[in-house]
Amino acid sequence: MTSFTASSLNSISDTFKLNGLTTLTTLSFGSLTKVGSIEFTALPNLQSLDFTKGVTEAGSVSITNTGLSSLNGISLETVGGFDVTENTALKSVNVNNLKNATSLINFAGNMDSLEIEFPNLATGQNMTFRNVSSVSVPSLEKLKGQLGFWGNKFKSFSAPNLTETSDLIFDNNAKITNISMPVLKTVKGGFQIARNDKLDSVNFPKLETVEGAIDFSGEFNEASLPSLKSVKGDLNMQTTGNITCTAFDKMKSDGVIKGKKTCDAKAKDPKTRDGKSGSSTTSSSSSSSTSTGAASFVDPASMPAMGMAAVFGALLQYAL
Repeated sequence: MTSFTASSLNSISDTFKLNGLTTLTTLSFGSLTKVGSIEFTALPNLQSLDFTKGVTEAGSVSITNTGLSSLNGISLETVGGFDVTENTALKSVNVNNLKNATSLINFAGNMDSLEIEFPNLATGQNMTFRNVSSVSVPSLEKLKGQLGFWGNKFKSFSAPNLTETSDLIFDNNAKITNISMPVLKTVKGGFQIARNDKLDSVNFPKLETVEGAIDFSGEFNEASLPSLKSVKGDLNMQTTGNITCTAFDKMKSDGVIKGKKTCDAKAKDPKTRDGKSGSSTTSSSSSSSTSTGAASFVDPASMPAMGMAAVFGALLQYAL
């Protein structure tokens, strides 16, 4: 089958599922606005969606291994999960009307130059991004779960209105030079920055509470957390750069840091809390043991995307 058309169909109460249609080039549903869920898998010759009115309601969307270059025609206002993976021709995603997501938003294994825009997304559950060139979330205010970035190509990331999230991870984003979260106040999990070798400064001026561990390692020359009042887990701060540890020493003595405090400037081989190299340009070493009750961050590469946030939440809490 090369073409599938239903010009008058306006809703699908259950799943709109297409799987393994390797010769499909045309998908035309000009009146479709509501679906229970979308599951498109292994459609390598499908390059565009002819959804003229636009799908505005869907319980979840999963698009994997297609030839799509954009997701024009998916104009969601709310969604449960939004999983977009292994679409190697996908250049841009702009879900302009989306304001809330109640499950995981996940992008991985698509075109390296993929640009993602969620201009009106204010609240969500979990968001993970891998191998993308830009992520825009200017309206994002709160996430109940994880916000994570691994192996991306962007030079900067900004969340100007984000005040609260659970786990927050920036890992191995080789080009990033700036992370801007000027009003971030609460991290209800662990906070990791590791192996972002061009990042020169980590500065979170309004951050007050981290309910897990802080694990910053790399080559940065500035580390500033001036508003920090409570870290329930460990604080690990290791860098090849010339940071000052005085403020973190005082936080430990004042009881702000409840767990173990490590601050190592000009380190030859900065380490993460679990003993892995915190810089991709320094030599890595085998994992070392952590203190009792201080759980490690885990490598997401070997984990399935779905359910990952729950695992992170469990691992990053510090057991007093």
